[in-house]
Amino acid sequence: MRLGFVFREAFAGLYRNLTMTIALVITTAISLALLATGFLVTGMTERTKEIYLDRVEVMVQFDDATSAKDKDCSTPQCREVRDILEESDGVESVTFRSREQSYQRFKEVFENTDPVLVAQTSPDALPAALHVRLVDPLDPKPLDKVRDLPQVSDVIDQVDDLRAATDNLDAVRNATFLVAAIQSIAAVFLIANMVQIAAFSRREEMQVMRMVGASRWFTQAPFILEAVAATIIGATIAVAGLLLGKQFVLDQALRGLYDARLIAPITTNDIWVVAPIIAGVGIIFAALTAQITLRLYVRK
Repeated sequence: MRLGFVFREAFAGLYRNLTMTIALVITTAISLALLATGFLVTGMTERTKEIYLDRVEVMVQFDDATSAKDKDCSTPQCREVRDILEESDGVESVTFRSREQSYQRFKEVFENTDPVLVAQTSPDALPAALHVRLVDPLDPKPLDKVRDLPQVSDVIDQVDDLRAATDNLDAVRNATFLVAAIQSIAAVFLIANMVQIAAFSRREEMQVMRMVGASRWFTQAPFILEAVAATIIGATIAVAGLLLGKQFVLDQALRGLYDARLIAPITTNDIWVVAPIIAGVGIIFAALTAQITLRLYVRK
């Protein structure tokens, strides 16, 4: 009966302060949705890194003299670089591509997307190169031994492009967390105001209950439960919004990037994994805010 009374009072309080409850639910839903988005973008960034790291190569390009006369890496200049790389720790594989092979690969990649560029590029415009796969693509130290050799014209590290892409995703994540933090501050004040208004409207009832022996927990539990219930509703709306947004907005906008494996997709399972986390954070946050407010506002 005592527990039933607490629940009845809590839900009656939600109805009595309906406009405040609606404001709190909306603010909480936005805050938790943004928090979840931050987690989802973090996971997507890590999986995107894995996609690119799996196919990242470093190109060690030779100068014009070596590129013009070497068809199969048989010249001393090419063999010197190749031997150094193959004997270095951290190098997984080394593949030679002649000037002609580099041009053919260039045509395969761009002839459908940019035929004008292919037409304007002469067969001798591309250098011969060694394509190097590193054990750890984020650690370019094995390349340091060949960077300054006279026959090496350039070392092109594709990891730099990966870092730029993931930095952009990290910036989106950080901005999302920042906005979520600002929304959370608004939620704190809404919870505090809702609890104060509810406690004030039932102050005489609380005093009578305390006089007849009711514990502090029993008189304050309905107010804490109000905040928790509003947060649970907000978390439910947030999860529903994320699921709908993924299906009707995100998947439609990024389908081409997903199919081309340019970025890792956010899956429905990702949202269900994040859902209990943000709900738990919201519930703890709301309960603590309500409890602290009651401690400060209700002295007896």
